[in-house]
Amino acid sequence: MTRRPAFWLWAVMCLLGLWIAMGAMEAQIGEFPAGALTGLVLLAPVLAAGVWALRRLHPVRPRPLGYALIAVAWGGLAAFGTALPANAAFQAIIAKTAGPEFNADWGASIAAPVDEELLKLAGVAVLALMAPRAVRGPLDGWGYGALAGFGFQIAENFLYVLNTIVLTGGTQDANAAFFTFGGRVIGGAWWSHWAMTAVGGAGLGCLLGRASRGTAALACASVVLAMALHAWWDSPLLPGAALLPVKGLPILLAAVVAYRLARRHYLARFRRAAREETARGVLVPGEDRVLAFRKWRRKERWDVPGGEPRRLLSRLRTAELDLLEDGFGGLEPDPRAADRLRAEIAVLRRRLEAARAGPVPPGTGTAPPRAVSPDGPPPPPGSARPDAAHPDAARPDSA
Repeated sequence: MTRRPAFWLWAVMCLLGLWIAMGAMEAQIGEFPAGALTGLVLLAPVLAAGVWALRRLHPVRPRPLGYALIAVAWGGLAAFGTALPANAAFQAIIAKTAGPEFNADWGASIAAPVDEELLKLAGVAVLALMAPRAVRGPLDGWGYGALAGFGFQIAENFLYVLNTIVLTGGTQDANAAFFTFGGRVIGGAWWSHWAMTAVGGAGLGCLLGRASRGTAALACASVVLAMALHAWWDSPLLPGAALLPVKGLPILLAAVVAYRLARRHYLARFRRAAREETARGVLVPGEDRVLAFRKWRRKERWDVPGGEPRRLLSRLRTAELDLLEDGFGGLEPDPRAADRLRAEIAVLRRRLEAARAGPVPPGTGTAPPRAVSPDGPPPPPGSARPDAAHPDAARPDSA
């Protein structure tokens, strides 16, 4: 990754954003260290919990932690820091052309959606250039867009902590931090930057996964929608804390609908690829259902002895998932990757069967491979079969 120019663009922009943000907040942090520290203590666990939750929203396997942290760092450092002077310059132009009063009412709802959404979504594009396998469709764009927006959201909340301390006269640093935490995290986190950028990221993921006129139009429409949602949130319409849920509900609804559509698109392609690989003989019948559900892959390990067999099973499932996602698209598709993964799967399957069979007694020759039942092992004790209530639900088959 470090050989790619996009990596150094990401690193330089993050450092530049951090330098700009620290220059803007340095005086307040130095003047009110107790409030700043309280804000950091409150926001740090929120950041960790949000990254964990957004990674786990992938229906098949969590997004790689490294890619997730790259997106969060872009949003919280590069996008946030560079948005500060960009918003100030944009609003200065609005004030000169439309007047100070208009800028005071509508300046934020005009400048912030354009500057901030474009800067946050640039993080998804930079990640795709750094790691072409990271963004292969709308679901990846949704996830990494949400992570970039969430990083921006945490950084902005910290800035609001400092601003609230100043607005309250600098006499109650900790109380101002708790007040901001309650208003912006508990009350407003459900429909904030993560949701807006997730909507735009889903369309951008379509374009990065497979470029065409249709995906380009979809990407433009999703970015415009994200800006419109941002403008609605920053507008002076429906003022007051009591109306925040009413104002934020369209933003959350748009993010949920975009996620459901992207998830359905991903699972349809996943199941189609699994059927094709099963027909090729690469996957054992029934494995497609195990691969589609994390909980059944976890339960599957209970039937496998610890040590080398369990490690081989984990490597086998990872290679199979990589194979199924190989044809989803991306900026740099590798035409030879599928053949390499199929060969790796065959080797891992043989090694796993040999490890399960155990050591061969002297003089008995080589142990024959253990047959695999299409129905897989029985469910763990105390757990109901997945097909008891839902006939087509996943069953934890073994390889």
